[in-house]
Parts: sequence; structure tokens; C-alpha cells
Amino acid sequence: MMVYGFRLSLRLAAGLIAATSAVAASAQVVGLGTTQTGATFQLATGLAKVVSDKGGMQMRTQPMAGAAQYAPLVNRGDIEFGISNVPELHYLIAGTVITERPNPDLRMVARIVPWYNGLVVKKDSPIRSLADLKGQPVPAGFTGNPLGKVLITGYLANAGMTFEDTRQVPVPAFPRMFDAFKQQQTVTSIGTIGMAQLREWDAALGGVRFIPFDPAPKAVEAITRHVPHSRVEMVQPAPGRLGVDQPTTMLVYDYALWANAKVSNETVAKVVRALFANEADLKAAGPLFAEFEAKRIGDNTGVPYHPGAIEALKALGLAR
Repeated sequence: MMVYGFRLSLRLAAGLIAATSAVAASAQVVGLGTTQTGATFQLATGLAKVVSDKGGMQMRTQPMAGAAQYAPLVNRGDIEFGISNVPELHYLIAGTVITERPNPDLRMVARIVPWYNGLVVKKDSPIRSLADLKGQPVPAGFTGNPLGKVLITGYLANAGMTFEDTRQVPVPAFPRMFDAFKQQQTVTSIGTIGMAQLREWDAALGGVRFIPFDPAPKAVEAITRHVPHSRVEMVQPAPGRLGVDQPTTMLVYDYALWANAKVSNETVAKVVRALFANEADLKAAGPLFAEFEAKRIGDNTGVPYHPGAIEALKALGLAR
């Protein structure tokens, strides 16, 4: 009797292992190209968790120095999805400014959130405007992530300046820029409302704040020549908006999730449906998702949508 019971237990255990293995083997796994740290990585991590929990597949982040590194992999189909801001996506597709080769097989999957960004300084810094950065140590170079150079070029252009008007401190990518500012090797760093580094700097440096942009039409046009599909908006102080202690003009553009054009329609549709149905879960993933609106995931960004995204958006009443 004991032998029979032991054999039965073995059979049950073997059956359970086989069933579990079959489920694991059938679970679809997709990759999401993202940066190694910073706000983009935070956003990608939140997206991947919601898609993995609610989308019927496992989405795994693939961190690299920047979109210039992972966009070609998505374009070739080595990674299914990628994430970046919309101005960067346009450059990636065209193969200009931040990359030497075009990536024509990138397609929009979903517009995610507005991205409020600019240059951050210590709260007690004498720097009150972008023009005050003249002659000051500013991060430059960005050989590992050209987006940084593009953004600061645009920021400085708002004040009629270039890198040559500053004291350039070479940094390869965003992580080194963040550290250089924390150590005060530079007087400023690119920042985004909601990013984890703001809290770190705030604690280490006794407070931080964003430098306002000049909202005059010609000054805004000077930025958009370098950072297309962007705008300058007045941002009001509010909970979660560290660095905005008073009404501040900031640069705003959208962030986007995109995919290789040949990823199956059903895979892309699953992702779109998961994002649409789980607004609360995304907002709970962190402050960067504070302004996520499910009804706006199909907004026009100037980049064609994937056929699977179009099908899903139409079915959800968000026809494109």
C-alpha cells in the first residue's frame, strides 16, 4: 500500500512538472529595448510589468546605452519592441542626427505620456535662466547616447547659445551626466519630471529646480529645429512635480512605444489592449505615468502605426 502510494505521488509530481513546463514553454516572450538607467528605463520597466501581468505574454527589458543602439536591433527584428521620445523616433527612422543609418521598419504601437523636461540646477544656484549657463561647466559629448547632445543643443538654442558658449564637460551617456551633476562637476543636468534621479539630487544637493525656457515664438522655434515635434508649456507646481516650485516653462514632447513592422498583428494588438485596459496599474507603476491616458494611446505622432495597433485601436473605439 505504501509502495503504491509512493508510485502514485511520483506520477502526480511528474504530471505537474510536465504541465508546468508546457505552460512555460507556451508563454510568449518579447523584448523591449530601453536605456540602462534614467527616466526611460523607469518607463520601460513599468510598461513591461503591466504587459507581462495583464497582456498574456512576458515582456523583458533589454537595456542598452540608448535608442541609437537598440533601434537597429528592433528594425532588424532581433528585438520586438523599443521605447523613446517622439523626436528621437523620427531621427531614428530617418537615419539622421543621432544615427547614421535609417530604420524604416519601425512602427508606432502606442503614445504613452507627455514628457516634461529641461535642465536642472541646484535650488540655491545663481543660475536663473539658460543664458546664465554661459561659461559654466555643462555636460557635452554624449558619444554613447547622442540624444543628450541633441537635447542640450536645443535647450541652449532657446537662449541663442551653443555648446561653444559653455565650458564643456565630456560625458559618454546619461548615467555619467547624472553622476557628474550630483558631484557638482557640472552645474546642470538634463532632467524629467518624475524621474528617480530628481529625488536623489534633491537629497544630496539640498534641493533642485528646473531652469525655465523662453516661451517667445522665435526662441521656441530655435529649440524645435533641433528637437522636432516638441513644444514649450507652462507647468504649475503640484504634488509629484519635484523641481517645479513655481510656474515654470518646460519643454514637452510625447513618449512612444514602437515595434518592428513584422511583429505579428496579434502580438502588437495584445500589447495595445493591455495598455488600454490597465490605466490604473500603469499609473501605480510610478510618477512618470501620472498623465497616462488610455484614450490617447492612439494619438498622432507623425509616425505610421503598426497594422496590429490600428486593428486594436479601431476595436477599442480609438479609430485612426
